[in-house]
Amino acid sequence: MTDADINSEPDAPRRGRSRRRRKADSPEAGSPEPGRPAELDGEGAPSPRAARARRTRRQMPESTKRILLIVAGVFVLVASVMGFYLTSDAFDERTPVLVAARDIADGETVSAADFTSALVLLDPAIPHEPWTATAPLFYEGMVAVQPIAAGSLVRFDMVREAESGAEGSELEVIVPLDLTLATQGVFDGDEVLLVDPGQPPGEDGEGRPRQVVRAFRLTNFDGSRMRLFLPPEQWAEWDARLEEVGGSLMVMPLGDGDDAEEVARAWDALWRAQWAEDVEAVALAVAEAAAEAEPVAGPGELEVIVSFDTSLVPTSVDEGALVLLVDPGAEPLGNDPGRPREVLGSLVLENFADGQMRMFLPPEEWQYWRSLPTELGAEPMVLPVPPGSDIDDMSARLNAQWHEAWQRSVRESGSGS
Repeated sequence: MTDADINSEPDAPRRGRSRRRRKADSPEAGSPEPGRPAELDGEGAPSPRAARARRTRRQMPESTKRILLIVAGVFVLVASVMGFYLTSDAFDERTPVLVAARDIADGETVSAADFTSALVLLDPAIPHEPWTATAPLFYEGMVAVQPIAAGSLVRFDMVREAESGAEGSELEVIVPLDLTLATQGVFDGDEVLLVDPGQPPGEDGEGRPRQVVRAFRLTNFDGSRMRLFLPPEQWAEWDARLEEVGGSLMVMPLGDGDDAEEVARAWDALWRAQWAEDVEAVALAVAEAAAEAEPVAGPGELEVIVSFDTSLVPTSVDEGALVLLVDPGAEPLGNDPGRPREVLGSLVLENFADGQMRMFLPPEEWQYWRSLPTELGAEPMVLPVPPGSDIDDMSARLNAQWHEAWQRSVRESGSGS
């Protein structure tokens, strides 16, 4: 053995111990190698060195934490945006409507491409055309009847069908239409009832009730009238009908599924009942007005006021009553035998009040009534005729009774003298 060998031998164990110490101090020393059990202390628990190494291994780096926080924030933001997007439609009160895609001039022929949709906040009471994919197709080939600005609401009454002329022997007739009954409006092509507006009753006549003329589909309708081209026979019918109803017909829309005949019958019955009530009311009003009106003399008539003796009336006599006009007669006096009471005729008391009747008569009759009290020597008497009585029979019986009473008076007067 050399000196070098002797000197080098003690260093070998020290180098081995140094390597083991560095290995024990490294982080991997606390964890057993695969297939080896963990280091334990004398009591069977993991050694402090192994526990410290395990805690060091489980801690998350700060950079990783920041990345995870950023990812979580982005996720929350995306979720919020998606939630708002998915729920915003539930709170959107805008309505898709049909609008003009460009400025359209009056009289211009339009196509479906001239219209588009727009979302607007719209009062349901404002007339508009709801947007559907097929809505513009209904306007294809139509003619604008007024200027339509780009972006403005479009309605069917803003357009009309293209002009069509008469063919062959056809004749043109213009049918004015009253839209009073069409509160929601009507459009060309709508199924409607054409109605005779009727004529209200008045002093000059009873008029006529409103009634349905026929069911009809609006054709060449421009919002106030129809332009029809018809064969001569149909043209004559329409022309006569328009003249009969006063020049225009009313329009009543028919709802989807409505039976035109049933609707017409129902409305005709209602209108006739209303007309009958109006006729009765007008007749009553005319009668009341006539009763309150001050009577006046007609052409060639003269006024005379005649007073009547109503002593034969049990209670009272009213204006308009049917009465017998009676000569009061005269009692016998001396050599004058007098005369019996006698029925002169019948009379209806018109313009009668407080025992007097005001009459407007031709000159001959005026003279008779004016001189009658003088000729009778007293006011003529009146006696009401009971309803249903025979005037001639009643007059004959009264005359017989009065004549007999007068004869007794004459005899008594003669015997007394």
